[in-house]
Parts: sequence; C-alpha cells; structure tokens
Amino acid sequence: MRAYMGNRIGLGIVGLLMASAGVGVLAARADHLGTRIVDLSFFVNNAWARPPAAAAAILIALLVTRWLAVALGWGRCGSRTGSGTAMLGVAMKGIEGIGRIQVRLVRDKRMRVLVSLLPRADLHEVIGRLDGDAIPRVRGAVDREDIPTLVRLHVRRR
Repeated sequence: MRAYMGNRIGLGIVGLLMASAGVGVLAARADHLGTRIVDLSFFVNNAWARPPAAAAAILIALLVTRWLAVALGWGRCGSRTGSGTAMLGVAMKGIEGIGRIQVRLVRDKRMRVLVSLLPRADLHEVIGRLDGDAIPRVRGAVDREDIPTLVRLHVRRR
C-alpha cells in the first residue's frame, strides 16, 4: 500500500471515530437536557483568561484551515499527465541518479516539469538531455508542440 493511501485510510478511520463519538455525545445530551456539558464559570470570573482563550481558538482554527488546504491540494497548479511523465522517463533513460520526475499541464497555457536528482547525478548530462531531446518528446506526448515549459531541477543533498 502506498503511503498516501495509508494516510487517507487512517484519516478516514479517525474521522469516523470522531463523528461517531460526536453522535454519541449528542444522544447522551438529549437524555439530560438540563445539565451543562462544560462549566465556563472560570471565564466568567476571570476576565484576563478570555483573550488568551480566544487567541488560542483562532490559532487552532488557522492551523486546521492551513492543514486542510495543504491536504486537499489547493494552490497546486495544473493536472498531472501520465503520458508526459512516461515519455519524460523514456527520454531520460540511461542517466544515472534521477530520483523522481513529474509533468503537469497548467490550463493548456504552460507545462511544468519537475526532475529530482540524487547527489550522484551528472547535472550537465541531465540539462543537455532535457534541452535536446526530452522536452520536445514530452510536448509531443501531450499534443502541444509549442507550449511554454518550466523545468525545475531539484538536487538532493543526500
């Protein structure tokens, strides 16, 4: 199983557990309508505690919102193209030290290519292959011969 699938399955299980716990609390609350769930007398008696509690609640809400935006992939531009990635892999075949490759099309206006290199990779050979043969082959694979392309090379330290 891939790591992201395990992450999604784990998050789904935690979400189901939290939802069922919430339903259980609401069902228990329906039986005892007169009782209080949380005693807020501390905040009523101590005015100094209200601003830190509000700041903590706002901070937690912002952190959760940021996590949700990252988890859902908002802000990522374009869609992955499997045929472009496969063609880039074929074009880069034989070069040692390539870690990961990725091709994205951004609204039929441009193409983004990410090549992650291991420290032992020959950078001059990679750039020469990208300039000479690889990018035109990828453009042909996605049926856009004249699309502007941004290539990002990431060289890992370890």
